[in-house]
Amino acid sequence: MGCCGTLGHIYLVVVNGLFMLFAIMLIVPGAVMLADVTYVNQKVVPLMKTLSVGSFNAADLADGLAIVMVAAGGVILFIATLGICGACKKARSCLCVYSLVVLSLIVAQIIAVVLWILMNAEAQSYLKSQLLSQLTNKYSNDDLTTDEISTAFNFMFMTLECCAVNAVTGTTNDFDSTPWVTGGSAGSKNVPIFCCSGIDANSAGASFTTCTDSVSTGYYGIGCYDAFYNLIMKYSIYYIAVGITILVVETLGVFFACCMCKNLGKTENGTV
Repeated sequence: MGCCGTLGHIYLVVVNGLFMLFAIMLIVPGAVMLADVTYVNQKVVPLMKTLSVGSFNAADLADGLAIVMVAAGGVILFIATLGICGACKKARSCLCVYSLVVLSLIVAQIIAVVLWILMNAEAQSYLKSQLLSQLTNKYSNDDLTTDEISTAFNFMFMTLECCAVNAVTGTTNDFDSTPWVTGGSAGSKNVPIFCCSGIDANSAGASFTTCTDSVSTGYYGIGCYDAFYNLIMKYSIYYIAVGITILVVETLGVFFACCMCKNLGKTENGTV
């Protein structure tokens, strides 16, 4: 079979075996998530439903995460099975199909990366404006019971340790135009108590005037959009490393599968 064919056989069996394990690791937790509908904090769901991306909202996308995991795991399992069967059985047709499918995935991944680079800034601006619109138009109470949208925002403030959408720098901030302030519910407060450091659901009734009224100390200065974005970008180096590794592994898989196809073709034609 030649050095390339032998090495390709080993590579395809080992790598696709690992991908089969990875597929199972996607399918199993995805199935568990489908069975457990509470994996998204239900207090935040009403807010997520107001954030639309095209014809979908963030809550629907979160609910669909489990389905995506199961579907992606199934596709990876199918492709890995093709690669292993083609290598072990020396089935030229399987290897050819495997090469075409993986090559298509490589092209799709490159297109997705290019689109993300081109549309990233626009998408960020759109999502931030949507979140700000919900705060400005629907934030009406600084408690955890009266209104579901306000409650969702308040839980987000506590969880991400952030305040408003844009960074809070003083008494003039994103809350100025909210029903909470314009309707008089805020009283002397300029930011909700949930924007104050150390506040949780059990201490929501506490008084912290240097934070809520004068906005001088003890408040979260970072806006919630930036807090969420920073949380994602914190792991961006890992995403990039994993993405590059997968592309290299896939490219080598196509190369070795093509090598085996070529060698098997020569064998079938009696030239080797």
